[in-house]
Formats: sequence, structure tokens, C-alpha cells
Amino acid sequence: SVYRKIMKYLNIIRHGESESSITPKNDFLRDLNDLGQYDLQNLNDYLVDQDFNKHKIICSTSTRTKQTLNLLKSSLNTESKIIFSQEFYLATFRKLIDIIDSEAKNSNMITIIGHNPGLSDLLSFTTGNYDLNDMPTSSIAQIEFYNRNIEGSYESSAKLNFFYTSKNSEIINL
Repeated sequence: SVYRKIMKYLNIIRHGESESSITPKNDFLRDLNDLGQYDLQNLNDYLVDQDFNKHKIICSTSTRTKQTLNLLKSSLNTESKIIFSQEFYLATFRKLIDIIDSEAKNSNMITIIGHNPGLSDLLSFTTGNYDLNDMPTSSIAQIEFYNRNIEGSYESSAKLNFFYTSKNSEIINL
């Protein structure tokens, strides 16, 4: 069999709170609201201590996810390679896995920035824990893969290292 580096860590980030969906704006173009920006700045300040190494970041092309990336870029390591994916917009967890899998070669860590319900479904599927909270806005979960070979399924193949959200000036451990 072929041996190569297999992704060990996946950071899953849900975008910050955005403008109301009842605005006349197209969903794809909705901006972060003030609270969403504030919560993400708070999360960024907290994540700086995590000392992320240079890695790949895959981000949905929606306005609010790109704004989320910009607010978290300094903590996620400004040297990281950024890939924008149109397919990430409102993707199912199976679609997310396909995209992640295609980028996982020779990557120790990948960060994804996207939308629910796909992100919450992905977190439950990979950890095998279907009792986890849905990912709130301005949240990050890090999972660590174990016992997974190149052709292995992602189902129940990871443990949750941390799951945080930023709300009301606090970092809450979920």
C-alpha cells in the first residue's frame, strides 16, 4: 500500500452571526452583523494562544464566510494557504468530506469555514457523537483523526479536541 501523510487535524469553523435573512439581500451576499464581527474578534484573540502552524484553509465563497476568515486570519496563521470553494456554500457533510479528502494529501491540518447544517453534521459524523450541540455562529471545533488509513471512512474516526464559541465577550466551552 501507498504511505503518505494523512490529515491529522481538522478545524471546523462556522461563520459569525450575519444580517437577518429577511433582508432583501441574497443569502449568499449577507454580511456579518456587528455582533458577529465582535464575537469573531474575541474568538481570534482567544485562538492566538493555540499557535496554529501553517496549514490549508478552505473557505466558502459567501460574503459572511470570507469576512469570518478575514477576522480570524491572524490566529489561524497568516502564512496558511487559503482555498476558496464555491462548492462549500451550504454543502452537505458528504460534499464537505469529498472536498476535504481531495485536499488532505500531505496536509497535517486543514481548517474549513462554512455553514450549517453541513458543519454540525460533519462534526457528529466524524466523531460518532450525535449528541453534540449544533455549531452556533462564531464557533470552532477541532477534531483529531486516529485509526484511519488512506481509504478509510471518516465515520467515527476522530476525537473532539475542543469546541468553543464566542458569545457576549465570553469564550464558552461546548
